[in-house]
Amino acid sequence: MKRVAAAVVLLLLAVSTAAAAHFAFNSELTALSDSIEMLIDCAENCSDDELKEKTDEVLSEWKHSSALLHSLVVHEGMDDLEQNLTALPLIIAHSDRSEYKLKCIEAINQIENLINAEKLDIENIL
Repeated sequence: MKRVAAAVVLLLLAVSTAAAAHFAFNSELTALSDSIEMLIDCAENCSDDELKEKTDEVLSEWKHSSALLHSLVVHEGMDDLEQNLTALPLIIAHSDRSEYKLKCIEAINQIENLINAEKLDIENIL
């Protein structure tokens, strides 16, 4: 009887850990996606200095959450997303706003793909 109880406790612990990790992953990526959408709006309306400042804020948000995200998901898409985000300051300095917005849109699409790939669905489990 003790073995069954221990197995049930371990199963509940594993399920709750997976659910907590899923929630943390989704909330971090959703917040990052919202911040990047704000950058697109700023690229249309803000000055270069404001855009650089807001881009630096998003990059610091990424640096804060990237350790958690990389530990939860071993995925090539995380590296691609990081490359897009870290290229944004250089694009501001050396390119035009349309390329900046395209990189932001690409990053948002990568985030959506990561969220869809990590959903707790039977299709993703099998």
